[in-house]
Amino acid sequence: MIPAALLPIPAAVLAETTDPEQQKTLIDNALPIAGLFVLLLLIAVYFLWRSLNKQIKKIDPDLPAGRDDKEQAFDRELTQEAAERGESRDDTQSQ
Repeated sequence: MIPAALLPIPAAVLAETTDPEQQKTLIDNALPIAGLFVLLLLIAVYFLWRSLNKQIKKIDPDLPAGRDDKEQAFDRELTQEAAERGESRDDTQSQ
């Protein structure tokens, strides 16, 4: 539990607002601020998304394959070969 000394303002607000009507008013007054905060976050996410799309469009699709791409292609090839060996083994065992 968090000591009340670490949170003097919320503790004071909670101590002063024991009346349910005051608590309801306090929560109702906080709603526009929370809504504005969420709206600002959505706007920031939109601009980040737009900027990222611009950066992705700048990437040249004709770039040569890098080391990681070659390793992934080799891994896919080995996986395919292993799957084919497994299928052929299953075919011989089922007969």
